[in-house]
Amino acid sequence: MSDKESSSRAVEDTVCGIWMFKPKWLQILSSKKVYVLVYGLLGLNQFMLSAYFNGTLTTIEKRFQFSSQTSGIISSSWDFFALISFLLTSHLAGKGHRTRWLAVGSMLVGISCFIRFLPHVIYGPGEEILQYTVEYESHVNSTSFLGNITRQKDKICDDQPSLPEDCQNEELWNMPAFLFSIGHALLGLGGSLYWTCGAAYLDDNVRKNAVPVLLAIVQCIRMTGPMIGYMISAYTLTKFIEPTLTPTITDTDPRWIGAWWMGWVPIGISCLLVATIMLLFPRTLPRAAGRKKEQLKEKDEYILTDFKTSMQRILTNKILVYNSISSSFYMLGVIGYWTFMPKYIETQFRQTAATSNFMSGTIGILSSGLGIVISGAVISKFKPSPRTLSMANLVFEGMEVLGNLAYVTLGCIPDDLHGQWNDDKTWNLTMECNAGCNCEQSMSYNPICSFDQSTTFYSPCFAGCAQTIINDAVKSYSNCTCIGGPGTATEGVCPVDCGYNFIIFLSLMGIMRFLSSAGRSGSTIIQFRCVKEEDKSLSLGFSEVIMALIAFMPGPVLYGTIVDATCIVWGGKCGNDGNCWLYDGKRMNYYLNFTSAGFLVIGTLLDIGVWYHVKDLKIYDDDENEGGKSLPVNANSNTDVKTNGSVELTKISNP
Repeated sequence: MSDKESSSRAVEDTVCGIWMFKPKWLQILSSKKVYVLVYGLLGLNQFMLSAYFNGTLTTIEKRFQFSSQTSGIISSSWDFFALISFLLTSHLAGKGHRTRWLAVGSMLVGISCFIRFLPHVIYGPGEEILQYTVEYESHVNSTSFLGNITRQKDKICDDQPSLPEDCQNEELWNMPAFLFSIGHALLGLGGSLYWTCGAAYLDDNVRKNAVPVLLAIVQCIRMTGPMIGYMISAYTLTKFIEPTLTPTITDTDPRWIGAWWMGWVPIGISCLLVATIMLLFPRTLPRAAGRKKEQLKEKDEYILTDFKTSMQRILTNKILVYNSISSSFYMLGVIGYWTFMPKYIETQFRQTAATSNFMSGTIGILSSGLGIVISGAVISKFKPSPRTLSMANLVFEGMEVLGNLAYVTLGCIPDDLHGQWNDDKTWNLTMECNAGCNCEQSMSYNPICSFDQSTTFYSPCFAGCAQTIINDAVKSYSNCTCIGGPGTATEGVCPVDCGYNFIIFLSLMGIMRFLSSAGRSGSTIIQFRCVKEEDKSLSLGFSEVIMALIAFMPGPVLYGTIVDATCIVWGGKCGNDGNCWLYDGKRMNYYLNFTSAGFLVIGTLLDIGVWYHVKDLKIYDDDENEGGKSLPVNANSNTDVKTNGSVELTKISNP
């Protein structure tokens, strides 16, 4: 290529637009500030999407009757396809037009939102929940409202056995779960490019001393995504799944199913709009192109590497390997809370789904954002040494281990469910007082509370109630053989006063999220500084592959299995287990917290290796000359290497 052609190509690479569409007014995008904003908004959309899914997950389980293990498999499909994407694109995208790779990937993320909306379009709100509506009561004998739905009234003692289930059209596998898995697969394929192409583009086009501040700005923008996602989920779950109908139960009733589907279309549209803007960015920002041209004049040749050589450098880079594996075990320790935190709060503190989402979103995300801002400002101003950064991360992770152990002491787990344990750690609802009531454990969950608010029963039938009383739209039950005294009960679970412990839990969660964000910021900078410039995209792909194999893929399935192991009463249909209605709160508390703490301990121990090997790592522009030109780096060093920028290496399934 001639010098003239090369110069023309260089100018072309700095022009905003696509194909023939390159108007002058569009060149406003040729700015690092605009890129930081748009890149942050892409991350905001991804985090918002993830938080919204996790926030509505418990409701989705109830609506489509699948287990927490199935939820874990759905979440893991994201990471399985992200792994495939990393292997295929991390090296190729690093050599191509990064912003276009990023834009196409983000469009796949937007499309995945519409796929998640399909289960509601195909299957509707579900006939089980529609029975708790005023319209159903008014049209119970009409086929124009719900078609051929069998009336499932509140079963009381001595009722005839329920009608047999219609299992002729029962699917071999939960098709809605399959559609959610497809949506997560597209999210994995497209979302992974955000972490490789987007971060590397920022790194290539910004001076390294400015990166901590810009990275903090990007992180602050995208960390508002989970808060928005949880707030949207909290709002939609207060709305009945079919907004045009009038429910006869409230959102405090465990049978309530909110409008989980309502947020997917707006989120999908937002993803596509921001992705379209990213599609118009140039291959290189103009100022960065000028700096690179000056640097190339001082060098006699380009440093060209192939995939094999890059991988050899990466695999022998002790800092990168230790940090990647440490980060992976850290992720494995916290991913259970990201995925199942709303369910954990519902179970441990008897909060509604909406309250659980709002609290976990606002408290957790605001604390994380504060940690990012403060750590970014401290790093930019004081420029702590690599060992100081790694030691801070080591100390903060140790404090997180203690925080997880403290979780075990918190909770308001009631011991008021009527029944007794079976040998297989499930709950036996049939006692002597209700043995002749023809109750079936597969019947719908319809809890009632004894008149003295001391005992919760799975349903009026299991309480031995013989009569239903409706007074001013308030339902109660009488002649209950399992309840002493007047033998009466009211609808719903018995109340639990859990305010004090819940406040302590939220405060502790906020402190832990702050420490986590502050510590991982330094770890992120070390991760990106320890590799050569030409290895950046591939090193990010390598780190994400390690995280996918250790944490992101097995983690949700592992914790979903743990959550299912604490179930004591399963719902079901046609002889198959569906969603879990009741959990053993104490076992869930112990299993989740001790498992998480164990993985965090492993990550903390591996961070000692990071601390030991970073002593000679250069992470700041201390050796730039007065003209702002970086001096050549040691081409053969694995640790004494300077690169530009830093990047948040972790993907959030449930911030």
